[in-house]
Amino acid sequence: MPFKRSRTGCITCREDGYKCDEQRPSCGRCVRLGKGCKGYGLRLKWQNCAEPRKTGKHAKTPHKRETPSVALTRRHLQQQPTPALPRAMSSQIPPQHASFLHHWSTVLASLITMAPAVQNQFHAHITPMITHSSPLRSAICFMAANHMSVVKADTSLHNTATRFQLEAVSSLRKSINTESPLVSLAVIMILQITDQLFTTNSGVNHLEGAKGIIERAGPKAWNCDTGVFLLDICSYHDAVVSVSRRTPPILDLGGDTSSLNDMESMRGLKILWEIIGHVSSMCSLDRDAMDIQGPVIEAALRSLDEYSSKGDVGHTIHAYKEAAYIYLHRVWHNVGAPHPATLKHARDCLNHLSQVPVFSPLASVHAWPLWTAACETIDSQFRELARNRVRAMYELRHLPSLKRLEQDIEDIWEMKDRERTTTGVDKVDCVQAILAMRQRGADLV
Repeated sequence: MPFKRSRTGCITCREDGYKCDEQRPSCGRCVRLGKGCKGYGLRLKWQNCAEPRKTGKHAKTPHKRETPSVALTRRHLQQQPTPALPRAMSSQIPPQHASFLHHWSTVLASLITMAPAVQNQFHAHITPMITHSSPLRSAICFMAANHMSVVKADTSLHNTATRFQLEAVSSLRKSINTESPLVSLAVIMILQITDQLFTTNSGVNHLEGAKGIIERAGPKAWNCDTGVFLLDICSYHDAVVSVSRRTPPILDLGGDTSSLNDMESMRGLKILWEIIGHVSSMCSLDRDAMDIQGPVIEAALRSLDEYSSKGDVGHTIHAYKEAAYIYLHRVWHNVGAPHPATLKHARDCLNHLSQVPVFSPLASVHAWPLWTAACETIDSQFRELARNRVRAMYELRHLPSLKRLEQDIEDIWEMKDRERTTTGVDKVDCVQAILAMRQRGADLV
């Protein structure tokens, strides 16, 4: 019996041209044949902005699908109230988007914000664009549908999320040459964040698309509060992706312009993201070049003492600094636990992270230092601290990337303990081990 080709099957079955039963996390056909299931969603490839787009009778047109109505109830994951969509804006929102945008407004935006500002920066800069941007509206619904599928344990929302993803990408393709670069970059980064938090094995790095938008628009386009905020998001994700893939950063967003600069205590965090990117770039250097770059980065880390501050921000900056030392020495000398210096950095990092309440917006950027320190600690007490921290972060945020982070850490501990027992030393590079084991980067967002 012929079947209708589905866009919601796993990527492996779609590439092979076979029907998929859409079981998760791996479909039945891939499990039966011993294939690596590449996950669900879209395979996207960002073109060079200068390349012409196909038009005419041979151009592919997006496949239109109706979005089913899904009755959703709101669930507050934080006690602190967040603003809903303005009434004037709500009147212009298509009904099929309304409940998902409501979830974004009241719950989701507060879970992914990074800076402890008086006003949520996503609401200040992204939410006002929703009314007049169909791609952004669909991208945010894509993220919200994914999150609601976890919160409500409703797998039918996976297909709804995929349809919103199709809508976002299709409408972005049509408008990217005429839309404001601020809006286009916002869409791309919402897709990037969603991909990192909710999907696996997508093989997409939206930062390539972000780079094209940033370069084509020129520096003046980003000389506004929203532009600077978007570049900060790019800077953070670029640094984290560079670690998870052991590759140099894609973007060159160094400099003094940052929305974090308005919060003096946060400037050290932006500098640390740049330093992390420089360490990732060392992975492609030869030994002589590493020996030149390593001391420079060490000096940069020592200079961060001037940015030391108190409270949650201070603990976050100190945790990042300790994790950066661990990362540097692993890349530079392949030195990790049980080296005394590494154990001290790991212990200090975890202690600083534990001082920040799990509901703080700053906890949204704690995955990388938590991963880095947890993987290197051999003390059972600190391992339990790391395990409980990840679980508490998940219970509040319900982000699948945190579940994967916990499993990755547990597997790394088992691997490292086995090697130390067998050889007496630990030469396991945590990120490389996950790349080899999972065929994906570590979940560090």
